[in-house]
Amino acid sequence: MLGALAAILAALAFSLSDVTVRRGVTRAPVAYGAIVTVLLGVPLFFIVSVATGQIFNASDLSASSYGLLAAAGVVHYVVGRYFNYSALEAIGAARAGPIQALGLPYSVLIAFLFLDEEITAGMLAGIALIMIGPAIMVERRRKAPVVTAVSTISEAGNPRAKEAGFQLRQAEGYLFAIIAAVSYGTSPVLIRSALEGESGVSLLGGFVSYVAAGGLLLASLVLPQRRHLVKALEPASVRLFFAPGFFVFLAQLFRFVALSLATVAVVATLLRFTAIFTLALSWYMNRDLEKITWQVIVGVLISLAGAILLVLSSN
Repeated sequence: MLGALAAILAALAFSLSDVTVRRGVTRAPVAYGAIVTVLLGVPLFFIVSVATGQIFNASDLSASSYGLLAAAGVVHYVVGRYFNYSALEAIGAARAGPIQALGLPYSVLIAFLFLDEEITAGMLAGIALIMIGPAIMVERRRKAPVVTAVSTISEAGNPRAKEAGFQLRQAEGYLFAIIAAVSYGTSPVLIRSALEGESGVSLLGGFVSYVAAGGLLLASLVLPQRRHLVKALEPASVRLFFAPGFFVFLAQLFRFVALSLATVAVVATLLRFTAIFTLALSWYMNRDLEKITWQVIVGVLISLAGAILLVLSSN
């Protein structure tokens, strides 16, 4: 029960992060958001690890567990988060959310190919619904862009106003969302493998994953072609992405707790409610940046139904 509650709270926090980062990427590059939100998670997870005493249980994790947690951090926070933010910029949070459900069929396919697990008719029906949901959202006709006044961070790091229009970039947006879904579908398996039966180190696990991801990102800034991203560490960028970073920290905190208490199937299913929360929050907070049509609403609901059916059929 506690695992399910933690998963629901994680879904809500993920939604808050997505809708706030949606505004952030209209004013600064996507890479800035990925760097700030990952690096912000390192001290926050360290604080909660110390406050709960889990930092002193480091010996409870094996070397292989540390390796799995580090891999999960890189896959989820570096690869997944960058492409997720890129998808949010291209197609908006309401449309990008249901694509994340594709991580479930991906996990089922991996289990079928490499673990000899069975695929039932109910699971195939759930997969079909998950595939249909995003397809319904695709717009077949070009529409005029929604023009809104936004700000962008200049080379000097100061906000300056400019006129910009949001127009769907569907091809790249859905591709980026699919890559993010594959990354997000891989990390829970790694985390569950590392933390199964060790709920007393779930927050420590989050800290380890964030350190691995943050360390890789900082090391990459040494490369000449990425040195311009040092601007992400300037105060203007940090302020812009602080709220998304804090909300995604809360989401990951609850996610690690959930994965230490419940199965991947249960947690993955409940996390699909992120799409519902994101749809409502996008309508409330980002109506000037999103194109929420009846196709989007129907696509979200069908995708959610498919995710639930897929997991129920796998039990």
